[in-house]
This record gives sequence, C-alpha cells and structure tokens, in this order.
Amino acid sequence: MTLIPGTTTSAGPVRALLAMGLSVAVAAGALTLTATPAAANEALNQPPGVPTELHTSGEPCTTAEPYQLWQNDDLALSAVLHDPDVDENGGTDRLTATFALWPVDEPTARIERFGYNAREGDRESGLFERETLTHDRLYAWQVRAADSQATGEWSGLCYLRTDFQGPEVAPVVTSTDFPVEGWHPALSGQFTFDAAATPDAVGFRYELLGGDGVHAVPADQPGGSATVTLRPDAGPNTLVVWSMDAAGNRSPEARYEFRASDVAPIVTGRLTEIGVPTTFTVQPQMAGVIRYRFHLDGDPEQTVEAAADGTATLTVTATRGGNRTLSVTSVTADGVTATTASTFALSTAPKITATVYRQGGTSGGPGVPGVFTFTPRQPDVVSYRYSFNTVTSTVAAAADGTASVTWTPTKAGLTMLTVWSIDRNGTQSGSTSFIFFVGNLPPSNPAQAGDQ
Repeated sequence: MTLIPGTTTSAGPVRALLAMGLSVAVAAGALTLTATPAAANEALNQPPGVPTELHTSGEPCTTAEPYQLWQNDDLALSAVLHDPDVDENGGTDRLTATFALWPVDEPTARIERFGYNAREGDRESGLFERETLTHDRLYAWQVRAADSQATGEWSGLCYLRTDFQGPEVAPVVTSTDFPVEGWHPALSGQFTFDAAATPDAVGFRYELLGGDGVHAVPADQPGGSATVTLRPDAGPNTLVVWSMDAAGNRSPEARYEFRASDVAPIVTGRLTEIGVPTTFTVQPQMAGVIRYRFHLDGDPEQTVEAAADGTATLTVTATRGGNRTLSVTSVTADGVTATTASTFALSTAPKITATVYRQGGTSGGPGVPGVFTFTPRQPDVVSYRYSFNTVTSTVAAAADGTASVTWTPTKAGLTMLTVWSIDRNGTQSGSTSFIFFVGNLPPSNPAQAGDQ
C-alpha cells in the first residue's frame, strides 16, 4: 500500500503501523507499507521480568533452613510482577502469573496455580488448597510472569515445610497455690504447665475462663514446662491450657478446675447524694490488713489506717453525679492487696418541696397559691428551668443554690411540675417531677350549693 506523494507522517502513527505488523518505507515523498513477518513484530515486545518479593502467605519466603512451617490451612503464594513494556500513553501489559509448587522429594508431583489480573509492579497471588498438601513434607515453589506474546524467566526457589499435627498429648497443669481440693484465697498464684515430654511442644496457650482472653508463654525447652502467675476471681474457676508446636498447631486441651475464696473487703454503706459526706464501714476478709485505699472513679485516692481488728471507717463525698464507682482496696503488712468495687447511681435532678399541694394527693384548689421550693443535687447551681404542665419558666437560684416559686392554679385537676437545675457552666441536670391534683373548692354560699 502506498500513500499519496506529499503525505506527511509522524512518529505516533508510524509506531501504530509497526504494532499492526506492517513495515514502513519512505521514498520520494511516498509512504509505502508492506506486511512484516510475525517474528519481527514480536521483537518489539519484551518478555516480563523475573518476579520479586516472593511471599508465603504474607511473609517473605525462606530459601534456606530453617524453612517456614505451614500449618493446617490453605496456602497463598504471592509475588510482585514486572514488565518493561510501556506504550506511548503509559499503559502496561496485562500479565499472567504462574505459581508452581511441588514436594522436594517428588518433583513430578508439581502443581500450578495462576493469577491473571496483574500489571507492572502489582502483587499477584495463587492459592493452593489444603487438600493439595500433605503433613510433614518439604515443598519448593517458584513463580514466573507472561504477557500475551512472551513468557519471562522463573524466579528462584522458595521452601516451606508442612506441619498439620499438633502435640499428641495434653499438657499437665499443677498449682501449689490453688490445689484442686478445697477453697483458697483469690490472690495471685502460680500455675505450672508441663508438656509431658512431648518433643514438638515449644510453648503453651492458656485461658482463665471469664478472664481477659487467651495468652501465650514459651516452654523452657522443647517438651518442657512454663510457669505463669494468675489472679482468679472468687468462686469456681476453670483454666484451659494447650501446648503448641512451632507451626502453631495445638495439642488436646487440659482443663484445670479449682475454687477461690473471696478476700476482698466488705464495704457497708450507700452513696445517695452529691456533695453530702457519706460514711462507709469496712471489714477485711484476709488476715494482716493494716490500711485501706479508696476512691470514687476519677477522684483522687485516699488512705485510711485500719484498726487492730482490720476494720476501718471511710468518709466519701461525691462531687458529681451519674454512675459512680467506689473502689476500696485492703493492704496487708506484706503488701498483699484485694479490691472490691460498688457502683451507685447519683441523680443530678433537683428536689422539690411544696406548701399547700401534696405530691400524689389532692389538695388546694383554683385560686389557692402554693410555694414550690427547688433544692439542688449538683454543685454550683445558678438557676432552674421549670414547667407547670406545658408552661415553662426560669428562676434564678439563691447563693445556697435553692429557689422558690409561687404558683396559683386556675382550674382543678391533674398537674405535673417538672424541674431542671442549671449550673454555672450551663450544664442542665436530669429532670425531676412533682405530680399532684388540684382539688375543687366548695361553693362560697348556700345558694350556690343548692344550684349544684
């Protein structure tokens, strides 16, 4: 094919024609196109590079011993793919990754998996199902990339060893602080885990049921033991323990059941009001208590010395409302501690008292005034918002935080007074209600009585 003489060309169209398999010749102002052999066209494409950053299920692969251990699960292999070809618009080739896996002792049992959606610099992966692997075998794997026209070189070899079986024997659990017989103080105590000489056991996982979850501790040697310190709650307890091998497989579980007696102090008293000093009495449940530490949540801790018999009296003053937790800790001469906690709901809603009108009862009547007094439960109250039925008003508080309003009903019937206190920061308290019935007054003269 020959273009008309005088036709101009540009580098972009020429490259496009070359990509189509055409050769280009320019002579005497004419552009001549001829078919190019496929081999020449493929020479324009470069094969993908060797994949890098090979990972075995998210971890850099191992190429020398000790090889990664793979436990009883599907296996994901991945690598970053590379390809040098970039078109004039910055586009890159779509790449296919081939992952090959085989037992080192049986290379003919090679298995391949593919990933189809990567481009230059992308990480691609291949998944080998658990069923394709066997226990206690050394596997090798590698990966290569291909585009639509060429295939790149294989990567170097990575290795892993499968381990699908945990230690065969459950560990043995013992404790001199918490023997299985009897009740023992709910203080910190030691528990020893023994792998019973199972050689592949390298550590333990354990959980005190009802506690803070599962924890791990290494054995002192393969098939050896470990000792942990735990503080159980009062009551029956169950400690569950497994020994673990290096791949993370676990043994059958051991369950150690024991009973712990309550040693936390007994606190008697009730916190009901904000800003009112409240007395609590404390009795110990363990010997040798010499003092107590106590505090409301968020408030500074205080200390009081115990009497000779271990008892004490505490004075607690709440400075704010809401759900407040009082923590009391007994302390022995040896520094052994035990803590108890009690939670109290402290209302911030003001109190209401009244003259003439009785809460929950029938009293007064239309035209009969009553005085309603508001007393704060939260500190620094400067005003009150109140409503009689649907009519809302405000009143300033006196220096002591109280306020009074006089209200005169215009009709008989059910009336609800709702009041909120407001402190100097503008914080509004919870509401309190005062519900009463305004009575019907008797007629003022006998004639009126006869009319009714």
